[in-house]
Amino acid sequence: MKPIKVLLVDDDEDDYILTRDIFNDIPQKEKYKLSWINNYEEGINAMLKSHYDVYLVDYRLGKYTGLDLLHEAIKSNVDEPIIILTGKGDAKVDEEALETGAADYLVKDQINPYTIERSLRYALKSKHTIKALRESENKFRIIFERSKEPFIIMDSLGGVRDINKAGLKFFQYSIDEIRNLNATSLYANKQDSLSFSELMDEKGAVNDFETDLITKDKEIKKVTISAFLQIDQHATEELYYCIIHDITDRKKEEKASVDAEKIAVTERIAKSLANEIRNPLSNINLSIEQLKLDVQSEDESVNLYIDIIQTNFERINLLITDFINSTQSLELNIQPRALNILIDESIDRIKLEIDKSRVVLNKEFNQTDLLVDVDNERIVSTFYNILSNAIGAFSKEIIINVYEQNDFAIIEIIDDGEGISVENQARIYEPFFTTKQKSLGLGLTNAQKSIINHKGNLHFESTENQGTKFVIKLPLTNQTQLWEGFDV
Repeated sequence: MKPIKVLLVDDDEDDYILTRDIFNDIPQKEKYKLSWINNYEEGINAMLKSHYDVYLVDYRLGKYTGLDLLHEAIKSNVDEPIIILTGKGDAKVDEEALETGAADYLVKDQINPYTIERSLRYALKSKHTIKALRESENKFRIIFERSKEPFIIMDSLGGVRDINKAGLKFFQYSIDEIRNLNATSLYANKQDSLSFSELMDEKGAVNDFETDLITKDKEIKKVTISAFLQIDQHATEELYYCIIHDITDRKKEEKASVDAEKIAVTERIAKSLANEIRNPLSNINLSIEQLKLDVQSEDESVNLYIDIIQTNFERINLLITDFINSTQSLELNIQPRALNILIDESIDRIKLEIDKSRVVLNKEFNQTDLLVDVDNERIVSTFYNILSNAIGAFSKEIIINVYEQNDFAIIEIIDDGEGISVENQARIYEPFFTTKQKSLGLGLTNAQKSIINHKGNLHFESTENQGTKFVIKLPLTNQTQLWEGFDV
């Protein structure tokens, strides 16, 4: 099998050396052959002659940019995929590159053997898929039916003309049900539907249009849509051929990675900050004690002021302690525990708040109790914090669903409260961030920290004035290891 020929167009030899080292670390490095050109002119010449299978183009190319080269290549009908590289993330450059026709956009500092190999595979796969679709109707039909990606054909008004099996599975509709729908109803944000149609009308094709789609069960899926417009042979109708890429899991992983990095940074800051603050606080405390001994005044106002200073000192000291505890790595006492019992224990702890708020609590547990390897106290506290957050959102009903999915226990805590505003969703796990009075803003911070330390995942979906759903994912106990722990 011939290796895939990759050309790097970059005027910096050091970047070429770094890229070459990354390619050498790809697990199947023999599949790729990397070459290097250091200027715009030779780069476009190589593209026009189709000397390579895929191109990596640096954004900075002397007096030109990678976008200049991309524009020239697209104008010259270069068919091979082009991936733009840049030294730092720039949303505007990213958007322009993808709109122009780049196969992908990568930030150099974030490139590793796995991301570059995945990007190359994705770019080549996308190129071959789209090319095959346009070659013939017969080939298109085979790809349409066998594609593992959802594929939908619709008219310009949103009428669904056809959809493959992967699409039916993705949306969870039958073929008759989805043909009776208008495609605009599949969008979570109706404005996205309008934007997609405008782009198709303007350009005739769309690459990686990112949006949220809704399944029959009201599950929101994050996707990218690649589509092209085709006019029938009688020139009477426009059809949109749309490939849907489900990026829900990838987005969750990316968010989890960002959240984990935030936690690590916060932990480092917390330790440094605590040392800087506690030293002068200790001096203040000693001074207060000495002042009490020296003054010994019968003047009540003097004693009142000293007490105020003492009280506020203790409050600051408590805040620092809570802050540090919220960021430090947890030492867990891991034992197999029955999940239903853990949830019931957390409900018992918060029962007074539930009764006081007159919240209706409904539970839908798995038919067989699921075992998870957890620290009992930490996980019960995690459930408590999320339930407390739901009650604090003025919910009338809270639903707890528990089920098994791919060796994981899934716990959904759903409320119909005030929801979380879009601007606050990015900050929900930040220490001390709260929109409620008499709250330190550490409950969800500690919940996220606990779940991460249990090798699980915590994410949420929220719509303002409609409610919030927190989804907790915990690894199930390894039953084989559990039974091996018993003597037979």
